[in-house]
Amino acid sequence: MEARSRSLNFFLLSCVFLFVCTEVLLSPFYPQFFKKVYGITDPDLTGFYIMTCRLTVVICTPIWGLIANKRQNSSTLLIIGQWGTGFSCFLMAISQSFEMFVAASILLLIFKSSYFLLYTILMQENRKTETGAAASYHAVLQGAIVAATLLSGWVIQMGNPLQVFWLIGIMECLLGLFSYFMLKDAGRNVMDGQLQESGQGSTTTMLPQLFLFGFVVLTLYLAVNMVRPFFTTYTEQMYHTDTMTSSILYLLPSLMAIVSLPLIRKYSEKLGVKGYIAATVMIITGLFFQGVETGIAGLIVFRCMFGIGAAWCLAKLDVFLFKWSRNTHGDYSKVSAVQNVGLLLAPVAASSIVNIQSVSYIFFYASLFVVLHLIVFLWRTFTSERNRGKLHLHKEEKHALYK
Repeated sequence: MEARSRSLNFFLLSCVFLFVCTEVLLSPFYPQFFKKVYGITDPDLTGFYIMTCRLTVVICTPIWGLIANKRQNSSTLLIIGQWGTGFSCFLMAISQSFEMFVAASILLLIFKSSYFLLYTILMQENRKTETGAAASYHAVLQGAIVAATLLSGWVIQMGNPLQVFWLIGIMECLLGLFSYFMLKDAGRNVMDGQLQESGQGSTTTMLPQLFLFGFVVLTLYLAVNMVRPFFTTYTEQMYHTDTMTSSILYLLPSLMAIVSLPLIRKYSEKLGVKGYIAATVMIITGLFFQGVETGIAGLIVFRCMFGIGAAWCLAKLDVFLFKWSRNTHGDYSKVSAVQNVGLLLAPVAASSIVNIQSVSYIFFYASLFVVLHLIVFLWRTFTSERNRGKLHLHKEEKHALYK
C-alpha cells in the first residue's frame, strides 16, 4: 500500500512538473517568439496574448471545479483535460497565423485549467502528511520553472519553435494514458474522502471565510509575482550585472524553494501559525531590502530569505485551505482562479509603478502587500479560532442538558 502511494505521488508530481514546465516554457521570450514565427513586433499584441491566456484560466478553473464537485470523478476529468491539452498542442504546432495560434492557445488553456485537480488528488491522497505533500508540490513547481527557464533559450533558437508543441502534445497524451491506469483507485479514494469530510460538518461553503481566504491568497501571489517582470532590468541598472548573473539572481527564490523542502516538511506542521508568521516576516524583510542598494552579497541574502519565506507560506496556505474546506474541488478551483487573478494583475501593477516612480519601488510596494496579507491572515485566524471556541462552548452546554 505504501509503495503504491509513493508511486502515485511520484506520478502526480511528474504530471505537475510537465504541466508547469510547458506552461512557462516560452514566457520569457514571447516577443522574440512571435517575431520569429509570425513576424509580429507590436508589444501590445504580446500583452493581448498574455492577458487573454490569464483570463481564460481565471474563467475556466472554477467551471472545472464545479463539474468535479458535481460528478465526483476528478480522475476522469483530469484525463479528459490531458488528452484535450495534447490535441490542442497539435493544433498549435500547425498554426499558420497568429490568430490561429491564439485560438489554439485558448482551447489548450480551457483543457489545461483542469490540471488543478492534480493538486487536489495529491492532497487527498496524503491526508496525514498534507504539509509534506504541499511542500513537495511547490518544490516541484519551482524546479519546473527553473528547468523551463533554462530550456526556453534553446527553444527560441530552434529553426521552427512551433515543432516543440508536437513533443509536448505527445507527452501529454501519454500521461493521459498512464493516468487512466494510475488514477483508477485514486478517484475512488478521493470521492470517499470527500464523503467522509462532508459528514463531519456543514456542506455549505462559508462564503465570508472563502472571500477572506481569497484575499489572503491574492495579496501574497500579487506581491510574489510583482517583482518578476522587471527584476533583471533592476539588477542590470542597479548592480550592472550581465545576463547570466541576472538570470541566476532571478532564479534564486525558485532554487531556495527546492533547497528548503526538507525544512518545510520537518518544521512547518510543528510551528503552525507561528511558523507562518515568521515566514511572512522573512518575505517582507527580503522584499523591502531587495529594493535597497546593499551590494550583490546583500541582494543574494535577501533574495534567498524571500525565497524560503515564500515557499513556506505558499505550501502552508494550501494546507490551511484543505483542512478548512468541505468542498475541496470547488473551493480550491476558486482559490486557483484567484491565484491567476494575482498573476494577471502583478505585471500591470509593476508596470504602473515603474511608469510613475522607479523600478526599485516595486519591492517596497510588494512588501506592503505582504504586510496587508499578514494583517488579514491574522484577523481571519483570530476570528476563526474565536468562532470555533464559541461552537465548542455551545456543544458543551448542549451536552450538559442531558446530564
